[in-house]
This record gives sequence, C-alpha cells and structure tokens, in this order.
Amino acid sequence: MTTIEVRNVSLDAPDGRRLLDDVSLSVPSGSRLAVCGPPGSGKTALMRVIVGLDDQTDGDVVIGGTVVNAVNTRQRDVALVFSDYALHPHLDVYDNLAFAARLRRGRDEDAIDERVEEVAEFLALGHLLELRPSELDDSQRQRVAIGRSLVRDADGYLFDEPFTAQNDRVRSHVRSVTTQWQFDRQRTSIFTTSDAHEALTIADQVAIMHQGYVHQVGSPRDLYDRPADLFVAGFLGAPAMNLVPARVSGQQLLMPLAGILLDDMLMQRIGDRQMVIVGIRPEHCHDASTPEGRDVTDRVEFTTRIDDVEWRGRTQLVYLGYELEPEVEEVLTEIEDALDFDLFGNFVVAEMPATSDLRSGMAARIVVPREAIHVFDAQTGENLTHG
Repeated sequence: MTTIEVRNVSLDAPDGRRLLDDVSLSVPSGSRLAVCGPPGSGKTALMRVIVGLDDQTDGDVVIGGTVVNAVNTRQRDVALVFSDYALHPHLDVYDNLAFAARLRRGRDEDAIDERVEEVAEFLALGHLLELRPSELDDSQRQRVAIGRSLVRDADGYLFDEPFTAQNDRVRSHVRSVTTQWQFDRQRTSIFTTSDAHEALTIADQVAIMHQGYVHQVGSPRDLYDRPADLFVAGFLGAPAMNLVPARVSGQQLLMPLAGILLDDMLMQRIGDRQMVIVGIRPEHCHDASTPEGRDVTDRVEFTTRIDDVEWRGRTQLVYLGYELEPEVEEVLTEIEDALDFDLFGNFVVAEMPATSDLRSGMAARIVVPREAIHVFDAQTGENLTHG
C-alpha cells in the first residue's frame, strides 16, 4: 500500500463558489480515514480531486510520496466507489465485480475468480452473479459497486458515501465486512459519510468537514472528548452536545440554568470576552438523587422543571427548558447563519437511565462533572477549555 496526502488543496466551482478551502489531510499507508460532514460539505469534491476527475485550483495531491497533479485518473491507480454506483449495465454482477481487476496487466484469472467468489459471498451477492444491474435493487447495486473495489488491487481506495442505500438492518454488517476486508489487507482507504456515528466506527482517523473546510482531524475518541470548535461539538453525538450561552461575570459563567465557577487557567483563556458558549454532553448529566449523581464530587449542579421525557428503551432523554434574552438569541442566530448549521435550542437534554422515575412537570436536580464541561468562544467557535 501507499500513503495518500492532500496539501493545501482548494477548489473553486465555475460560478466562483469555494468548494474546498485549503484542505490538508494525510492518510498513512494501510490506514483508514473517514471524512465526515453534512451533505454539501465538500466530501465528494475532495474525492474527485484525489482520484483526478477534477483539477484543484490550488495545492497538491500526493500519492506514495509523488505529486500527481499532472497524472491522469487511470495512472493514479486509485479505486473509487461512487455514491451513484456507476455499474456497467451490459455486464452481469460477476463481470462487474471482476471488471476493474481484469484491466490490470498480468492478471491471474483464477485469482480474480477466487476473490470475486469470496467478496460476493460476504456481501450477500453470491446468488445474484448472473443478473444485470437493472435486475437489482439499489441496495444490491451499491454492494456490487463496493465489491468491485474490494476485488481490485490498487494503491488507494476511496469510498464516497458507500453505505447509504443499505437499510438499517444490514447497513452495519455491510460496513463491518467492508472495513474489515480493508483492515486485514492493510489497504490505504478513505471513506466519506454524512453519518457522524458511522464515521466514528469505521476509521482510525476522522476528519470533520463543513463548508469545504476541515475543522478537525483526530482519532474518534479525541474528536468526541476534545472537539476543536462549536461545529465539531454540535455535529458529533446523538443526541448532540448541549450548547448553552453564558455571560461572564467576575469568576463565574452565568448560564440560564446554573452558574459555573471558573479556575484561573480558564479565566485566563476567556480573557475579556463577555459571552461564551458552554458545552455539555447529554450523557454527562446525572440525576443528583442516583448513586451516579452522588458520586460526582467536583461538579456543577442546578435544579429545574422537566418539560418532557422521551423514553428510548435502555435510556430516556429528559428535556429541561430555559428562556433566552432577545439579544442573546440574536447572537446565536448569527452564529448558526455563519455556519449554515443548527446548533442551539432553548433546552438542555439530559440522558438518564431508563429506570429513573422522571416525569414531565417534575423538578429535577442535575449534576454535571466539572471536567466534562467545555467552553467555546462565541465568535470564532474555538474550544477554550483545551487551549
């Protein structure tokens, strides 16, 4: 295998819109990167530049240590699974699976046949090998496109939203066998997905992308525990992180529901800011009356009325509403407009065990470990907690 890099790559659309904005990523040999962001964030544009279908406006694409800006698509030897499948309609499933592998010089037909049979089996295509794409449903056609890439030997592998047509029942299985095949063979791979949970499960490293810009790259745990900015914090997680405005008053942050005493380090990082955004993940909110809540020593605590409870089987989501001043709502709206993404509400979501006896209208005493609280700059979005 080989490394894949993009260095300061930008791409402008014919109408002048910036599709990629100074993107730099590095995928070491044999590793897997997931590029994740909302639809329209630039993920597909990045794949097309790497494979050579589109020429970047600025920057370099580097494969195996060689700048390939002037190298055509075929010579780059990168396999790409399109989100729209792009199968050959006149070929049956078997020949579609084998097509790319057969284009290579010195091919071994017996080895190709063995690999096609193996891939077809774990992608549940074994009984469909004699059918044409027109006889398949979207889920099956997508698995054929995935399988064609797996059968082929290439320097790198790009999967652009490869699992979207799979229904919920089989999607996790198809995703698992695909990524395991790549891992076992130490293939350098890049996956794109709009599903944040999926991104955290399929790759060694994850790049969070929006508006053509890469906000953060890191391990799944790093991104979840230490989001670099407001967008990453609000995008990762289900339910998403609670993002609550807070006014700076002396050595306290005054939120609508509670006050937070600041230590000297965070006070220094906040500086002369008058307003910040406090981030709290729902699973870090505990019922103070439970053993988990009582075990939290260094904590922020508040009592409020429960607006609603949403039971989810093993857990329940407790919604705790609050009021915002009009001028604060205006600032939050400006932040969302700039990011073109919804981040804020007028409630805090707390994820509680399903066994907790909580009902709408009750008063709830909530505790949050101080170490689990994030503080963000309201203008730049920067996470001030981690410097």
